[in-house]
Parts: sequence; C-alpha cells; structure tokens
Amino acid sequence: MRFEKGFKGASRRDFASPSMPEQTKTSTQVAGPTPRTPQLGQANSKTVTIEAKIDVGFGNSLYLRGEGHGLNWNQGIPLTCVGGSVWKWSGEAGEKLKFKLLLNDSVWAKGEDLVAKPGERLQVAPAF
Repeated sequence: MRFEKGFKGASRRDFASPSMPEQTKTSTQVAGPTPRTPQLGQANSKTVTIEAKIDVGFGNSLYLRGEGHGLNWNQGIPLTCVGGSVWKWSGEAGEKLKFKLLLNDSVWAKGEDLVAKPGERLQVAPAF
C-alpha cells in the first residue's frame, strides 16, 4: 500500500453517529419493579471485610459466592490479592452474609458455609 503526502485518514469524528434526540416519558410507559439491594450509606449498612490467608499458587485466584450484598451461589466475585498469600474482599451490608470461598471460581472450599455480620472483619484460612 502506498501513502500519498498530505493525505489524512478518517478520524473518529467522521464516523460518529448523529446524536439521538432526548426521549420523553409518556403516560403509557410503565416502570418495572425495582430490585431490593442494600444501598451504600444506609443507616444500618456497615462494612464487612473477609480476609483469606492462603497461598493459591501462581495464576490462581479466590472467589466469593453466597447470599446477601449482591452475592449469589451461581457466580463468584473475585477477591483482591493484597499480599503473597492474603486475599481480601470488602463491601457494605445491612444483613448477615452467608458465603463460601472458591479456587478459580470452580473448586469449593472444604467445610460448612461461613457467616459474616455487618461491621465484622472475618479472617479465614480455607482448605481445598
């Protein structure tokens, strides 16, 4: 391919879609139910911190599944590695959390489900 001097290629501006007009609400639009989730800053919400001490090996991660504060048993939330063998998750919760840790969101930790109360900092050492 040969480029000619002084030729400018197309920019993003050339491909931008025209702005869409604002949509107005009509009396026929009906809003669906709003899901109940704990709001940040609620009076009864407090920070829950879960800290797991385990060396999961290079390339592996810990995940959290459970009930409460947006957790579910079908898909995990990743914990953050804050040290060589320390993993952490924090979130606001207005009710107790029932949870379990997973290795790579596929291998369940041994033992019973764990429970954390609002405002609690829980340290665990899971086994897989």
